[in-house]
Amino acid sequence: MARKNPQSSTTRRLHRSIGISAAVFAIFMIASGLVLNHSNQLGLDQHHVSQSLLLRWYGLSEPKKLQSFAVGDQWLTFAGAQLYLDDKHVTATSNGVGAVASGEWLVAASADELLLLERNGSLIERLPWGPPGAGSIVAVGRAGNGAVVVKAAGQLWLSDKDLLDWQALEAPPAKPMWSSSELAPETLRQEILQQYRGQGLSLERLLLDTHSGRIFGTAGLLVYDLLALALGFLALSGLILWVRGRRNGQRNGNGRR
Repeated sequence: MARKNPQSSTTRRLHRSIGISAAVFAIFMIASGLVLNHSNQLGLDQHHVSQSLLLRWYGLSEPKKLQSFAVGDQWLTFAGAQLYLDDKHVTATSNGVGAVASGEWLVAASADELLLLERNGSLIERLPWGPPGAGSIVAVGRAGNGAVVVKAAGQLWLSDKDLLDWQALEAPPAKPMWSSSELAPETLRQEILQQYRGQGLSLERLLLDTHSGRIFGTAGLLVYDLLALALGFLALSGLILWVRGRRNGQRNGNGRR
């Protein structure tokens, strides 16, 4: 009766024990690597994570300032450095001061530019604010005839219908209706806050960090290093077991002759 080789049995047990976790790790690395290779085609950098737990893990906080302005039956909201029409993200901007409806367009004003939007939220044009000596915009509103009025450094400016030419006003014919922030519906506020936090974490970044182990910090890198060593051990131990099995087979074959 052939005796079992204790060293060979130990190697086999280690090979089986480590094999399960290493196999799962290898499958994940292969799958995530294939997905990352096609990141551009899949648009992973354009899709953002909205799960609160992951966003908190990455330290993505809510905007310091949230200002909403009613424009007809819609809402334009400045959330931090982002602009939203209702719950749709429009573009990046900062220092929002107000928003008004002007005919078929919507006008959002920041301290140094005017953003011209369609009613569906498409950005038509960014108009830098620049009449000589005008200063920064502090308020935006509408004159009695519906034209857009801007207040900058104590001076009132009246626009033409295309918002291209501005005329300084000493005294408007009627007091403009200035845009002022209002409290948007709570459901809309929560949706915007969730989207805002999601803008900072793309699926591509999340997958890259998970693929490399950086999502778990230094501990994650250490665990991934150990799993990589485990894969190396499996390859080496498998080779050793194969060589031993081949030698044992040759010995058994020679013994039968």
